[in-house]
Amino acid sequence: MIFARSSALAAGLVGLTPLTAAFGTINEPVILGQHNEHEMVTRLAFQCPSGQKSDGVCFEPRSLDQLAGYHRDVMGLALPGAGFNGAVGAPDTLDPVPEGPEAHCDDADFVDIPGYPQTRKEANKNLEKCVDHLRARFRQAWVSAEMLVDERRRIQPGEVELTNPFGGDCNFAFESLQINVFARAKCSTLEGFGRALHGVQDFYAHSNWADETDTSQPISEINPPGLALNGTAPFLDLRASGPIPEHQIPYNLTTGCFTIPDGTPGSGDCAGRVTHHALNKDHGVINLDGTFGQAGPGSPRSEVIAKNFENAVRAAVQSSQETWAAFREHLREKYGVVSGNLMICALVRDDPIKDCRKRTLAIALDTSSRSGAFEASGMQVQMAREFNSKLSSHGLDRVEIIEFAESPKVVYPMGFPESAAFNELLDTSGRTNIGNALDVAIDDIIQSQPDTYTDRGAVVLLTAGAEPENTEDNRELAEYTLAQVERAAKEGIRIHYACINPPRPLQADPEEPWQECSPGHSIIPAVLKTGGTFAYINHLSGTPDLAPAAHFISTIMSRGLTSTDEYEPELTRIYPGITIAALLSPDDYPSKSLFYPASPSEKINITIRDRALDGQGVGNGGGGCFSVTLRDRKLEDLKIATYTSCGTEPLELNYEALQEVDLLIVAELGDPHHPHHKGMPELQGVVFTLELSTNMPVKNETSTRTSSSIVSSKATLRMAEETGTKTEEFLTSETVEVLEETETVNGTASTTSRGSHKVHGDAGVTGSVVPAKEAVETGRERMGSMEDIYVTTITGNYSEDGSDVIGDLK
Repeated sequence: MIFARSSALAAGLVGLTPLTAAFGTINEPVILGQHNEHEMVTRLAFQCPSGQKSDGVCFEPRSLDQLAGYHRDVMGLALPGAGFNGAVGAPDTLDPVPEGPEAHCDDADFVDIPGYPQTRKEANKNLEKCVDHLRARFRQAWVSAEMLVDERRRIQPGEVELTNPFGGDCNFAFESLQINVFARAKCSTLEGFGRALHGVQDFYAHSNWADETDTSQPISEINPPGLALNGTAPFLDLRASGPIPEHQIPYNLTTGCFTIPDGTPGSGDCAGRVTHHALNKDHGVINLDGTFGQAGPGSPRSEVIAKNFENAVRAAVQSSQETWAAFREHLREKYGVVSGNLMICALVRDDPIKDCRKRTLAIALDTSSRSGAFEASGMQVQMAREFNSKLSSHGLDRVEIIEFAESPKVVYPMGFPESAAFNELLDTSGRTNIGNALDVAIDDIIQSQPDTYTDRGAVVLLTAGAEPENTEDNRELAEYTLAQVERAAKEGIRIHYACINPPRPLQADPEEPWQECSPGHSIIPAVLKTGGTFAYINHLSGTPDLAPAAHFISTIMSRGLTSTDEYEPELTRIYPGITIAALLSPDDYPSKSLFYPASPSEKINITIRDRALDGQGVGNGGGGCFSVTLRDRKLEDLKIATYTSCGTEPLELNYEALQEVDLLIVAELGDPHHPHHKGMPELQGVVFTLELSTNMPVKNETSTRTSSSIVSSKATLRMAEETGTKTEEFLTSETVEVLEETETVNGTASTTSRGSHKVHGDAGVTGSVVPAKEAVETGRERMGSMEDIYVTTITGNYSEDGSDVIGDLK
């Protein structure tokens, strides 16, 4: 039948006659006699074994739903019109009319009896019309598949999304076009392929290719001969072009003539001809275990010889599988093996972004004396295990485990992650040669998949840092390490660097000051330019705290382990226990946004430090000015405070949240009080780090929360009020602390937060305040107590002549 589920039911109930007929599309056995035969044939051809992932041939459940469609039962009883036709049922959908007889291989009828109205040659031409139509649908599919991947051979997330089981279905009905060219690439590809499959399957249901005749009756247009062929039709290889070779068409092959009404004997244009009604094997019960129920109704050819329906189904299943094999082969030929395989994976997998990446990861663990002295070995093993657990063997991920000191040693060659072996106790001795470890890791990633390593490889480097660059030998080691990181960037391999700090003593020892892990000169910006993550991992002496390691892993996975993973999110989540690095550059990374969800009564300290003085500057070895702005996400990113740093003192922010607060920190390259103009020196890039500490225990949540943040001052200041505008002017040059507090009232709900901002008065600190009634508006009504709420922006910078610069009060 040709109607969509809801339309078909309505048509049947009001007595409308379908325009053409085929294997059944809907599940309506009482009135229309259909048992969703197209769906069941397609599922038999392409279903994966229960609970198993796709092997690259079978389709996973949601993807198969899009191709085959689905029906709904209640206690084993069909719900007429309930479900989804799928791509294979699209030719039977009103959009605005079903496809014509060429989509179902009708009207290619011929019987070698005197006076038959159509010759063998004329029947062959009608068969060619069907095959040409199916070839066009096949072409539609492989042309649409090109959009599944981008120019860097990465699957495009927006083109393959099928997230919601009840709202993510493809739309295969597009009025007047009979092709939704504006759909997701996966949907457009499946539509073309499914429409082609429909005709392939109908050929066996509508022809005598696989069936037998009623030997008790003479051969005639009512009882045409049966070919009873076991194989599939060679002319249904839809990659071919041109006329069908005559030797491929059996002389006594016939399909049925279709007209309205469809009956036996034929009438109108089908008078004296084999009709669809006389020959079809459209209806019958098909079970997903390959067994069959009763054939019919409305299929005389099957009602007389029940195995005719079964043979037609078996041939349709086999031919569908052959068509899919030809399609896969054509994708590889057209787009290359790598892209073709990715396209195939995107079609058969329900979550291709995760499962089709085929990533290679090398995890390098530092076994040097420095690692042992820093108590880092146990943390490294735990981090390596956690990283390995994030990989997917279903997605063809591979992992290699390397231990290194002076020389690297591969303890687990590139293989499946579930079989990876780890040494529980690392034998720490010798000096650190990070460059050698990176060299081996990069080589092995490239060799493991020479054609596809770009954008799919990553090295996770877990180390206590480089050797001090106090000798010529050590400086050469540092240069070699930098060269390997830069090599990784050119090869499209990400480097993720965990620099594990020595444990912080519970009490500081002035005679032995604590020193941070040293990554090596210029290493941080080089790592970030690979697309990777750099972080200092913090821990206390004698305190086995694995939370910072887990936070480092979460940061990497959220931003993308490799370049083929999800793109970096707009916001980077901040975690306590790790100091994360970020890069600002004029062309590629002019700004960076980070956030932290604070809990009630949580006291937070955030330290932001320009790393130029640590040998991590960008461009000519120097840093540049950058601003850090605090915003309130709930109040449409309302600005709270701004601080400008030009590579000297670190910025410290202290907050106490009385309610759940979502702190948004936006770092932007440049000095807002001295905008860059043409003719001025080029802006230099900046590498900065951000460290967060809190009085709260470790949190597991990653979702964001919002609140408001309004400022009042604790510092020595004079406040003047001028017609609704409050102005703060600092009277001291010493370091002051500005507390921030707000209470937002909306109806009966109240949200309060506090914070503070440490600034230096001699750094040109200014304050500006906007009238409360102009500051914010939430929901449908303004917040209560509005006249008592105000917002203060704090900025600090140096002018060219050393004098303070007062920003405009707006």
